[in-house]
Amino acid sequence: MASFLTNRTTPFIYFLYLKTIIMSSTLIDSVKSVFTEPLLSKIATLLGEPEANVHKAVHGAIPMILTDIVNKAHFPEATTKIGGLARQAVASDFFGQLHELNTNSGGLVAGSSLLTKGGDFARNQLTAHTDSVIAEIGRYAGVGIPSASFITGLVSFAALDAIGRHMANSNVDGNGLINWLKMQKDSIVHAIPAGLQIKSALGIHHYPWETSVTGGKNRSLYIVLTLIVLALLIFLLYRSCGTATTTTAVKDTTVTTTTAPARAGDTTVASSIQVTLPNGKVLAAYKGGTEDRLVNFLSDPHAKLDKKNGNWFDFTKIGFASNSASLLLESDTQLKNIVAILGAFPKAKIKIGGYSDNTGDSTDNIRLSQQRADNILAKLKDLGAKSGQLVGAEGYGSNHPVGDNGTAAGRTMNRRMSLDVKAK
Repeated sequence: MASFLTNRTTPFIYFLYLKTIIMSSTLIDSVKSVFTEPLLSKIATLLGEPEANVHKAVHGAIPMILTDIVNKAHFPEATTKIGGLARQAVASDFFGQLHELNTNSGGLVAGSSLLTKGGDFARNQLTAHTDSVIAEIGRYAGVGIPSASFITGLVSFAALDAIGRHMANSNVDGNGLINWLKMQKDSIVHAIPAGLQIKSALGIHHYPWETSVTGGKNRSLYIVLTLIVLALLIFLLYRSCGTATTTTAVKDTTVTTTTAPARAGDTTVASSIQVTLPNGKVLAAYKGGTEDRLVNFLSDPHAKLDKKNGNWFDFTKIGFASNSASLLLESDTQLKNIVAILGAFPKAKIKIGGYSDNTGDSTDNIRLSQQRADNILAKLKDLGAKSGQLVGAEGYGSNHPVGDNGTAAGRTMNRRMSLDVKAK
C-alpha cells in the first residue's frame, strides 16, 4: 500500500484510495481499454463512418453488451452459457485477430474472421435481441446497420474475452463467476449514456437487482443499513492503518506491455523527438527510446559489437495480450520504425529475445517468451524487413534477470522483449 497510507491518514482519504483501486479493475474498464483512439480511428476508416460516430457507437455498445451479461448473471443457466462463450472467446485469439486489421483496402472485408466471429458471439449472447440491439446502436450513434452490426460483434467478442481471461487468471467459475459479474453492475449502469435505450433493445422490463428494494420505507432502511456498514468498514480500515501496513498486488488481466526499459542507460524519457536515418527518412520516436539508442549505436563507428554478451536493446513500446503471445495494435509503430532502421542500415542484423520474471512455471515462461519473440520476428517480416537481416528469435524465460524478482518493480523490468545487434 502507498506509504502515505501507513500513517494515520483520515478515513475519508483512505476510503477514496481503496475505491480508486477497486474501480480501476472493473470489467467495463478492461473492455474500454481495448478500444484505444488509434483503433477507433482504424475502425472508422474500415467502415467508412465518421470517427466521432464510431466512438459513440463503441461507447454505447460496451454498456449495452455488459448490461445484458450482468442481467444474465441472475439466471444460472444463462451464466453458464456466458462462461462457455467466454472460454471460446479466449481460445479464438481476439487480440491476434484485432491486430491483423488493416486499412490498406480502405474497407472491411466481408467474411473476414474477425467479422464472422464477432457476429457469432453477439448472436449467441444476445439471441433474439441481436437485431434490436444493432438497430439501437445504429440509431443512437448515427451509423449504418452494417457498421453497427460489426461494432456490436466486436464489443461482444471483447467483453467475452475479458470475462474469459478473468476466469482463467482468477480460477473462477459457477457461483464465483455469478458473484463477480453481479459486482460489476454499478460501474456498468453508471456508464450508460443518456439517450441509449438499453432496456427496450435488450427486452428487459425490469432489472433483477431492482426487485431487492421496494417502497420508500424499505429503501430508507436499506440506505441506513448501508451507511452503518460503510461506517463500520471505515472504522476498521482506519484502525488497521495504525498497526499494520498492507501491500496489495493487483494483477493486470487485460494486457502485458513491455514499456519499461530494463537496465542502466535504458531509461526512456517521455520526450518526443525525431530520429533521422542515413537515407533521410525521419522517424517519430522518444528520447532514450529503442529507436534513438539503436540508431546511435549503428551510426557510431566506434561502437564495437560485444560478441560474448550481445548488444541488447529493449523494446519500449511493445505490448501483448495478458498471458498471450498476441501482439497489441500499439506495437505497430515501434516495429515499423525498426523495419525502417534496418532498411537504412543494410549491413545490420538483429536477433529477437523474449524474457519473463520468475513467477509461475519455468517451462511455461520459456514457452510464452519464445512465442512472443517468434511473433515479433514474424511481424517484422510482414512489415517488410529483409529475412537476411533477421537472425532468429529465442525465448529465455526467467533466465538473465535485470531486476530483483523479489519486488514488483524488478519483475516488471524482467518482463521485457529485446533485440540483439549481431552485425552492423
